[in-house]
Amino acid sequence: MGIDIKTILVAKDMSKESSNVIRYALELCSKFHAQIHVLHVMPTVDSSVLNMVALSMGADKLAKFNSMNESEMASLTREQLHKIIETEAELIEEEIQHPPKVEVHHGDAAPMILDVSDRIEADMIILGSHSKGKLHYAFLGSVAEKILRKTHRAVVIVPPQIDRH
Repeated sequence: MGIDIKTILVAKDMSKESSNVIRYALELCSKFHAQIHVLHVMPTVDSSVLNMVALSMGADKLAKFNSMNESEMASLTREQLHKIIETEAELIEEEIQHPPKVEVHHGDAAPMILDVSDRIEADMIILGSHSKGKLHYAFLGSVAEKILRKTHRAVVIVPPQIDRH
């Protein structure tokens, strides 16, 4: 039985360690000649907070502001991701066969990652782990844990400081 990886989904946040996750995914992608999809999920504002703001600002004004802000933030995030991908791609030895695809969505991270992985039929999901103190060794991040519990796909968790020797 051989391993055939054609599509890799990298779900990442915008932390400084996220570049390591991108580079790791790009290296895997180049070795398997796979298509890589980089996904960032922007959190949505809690509805109770939105309701409070809508009371003082007005619901129509808030909806228009929120829509413009989400669109602008998604565009800026896409640009940042493309820059990170370009920088990290220059650091790997092998050539990338397929240009990486970037998606930015708003919502709850775990369900969005699962939805996108189903839509693109990902063979593998790559996530970064976060060092969050002493509990880090006992628990994975809540998003990673939800993904592991609910997916049938291979999942790779990349630690913040990965040694590539």
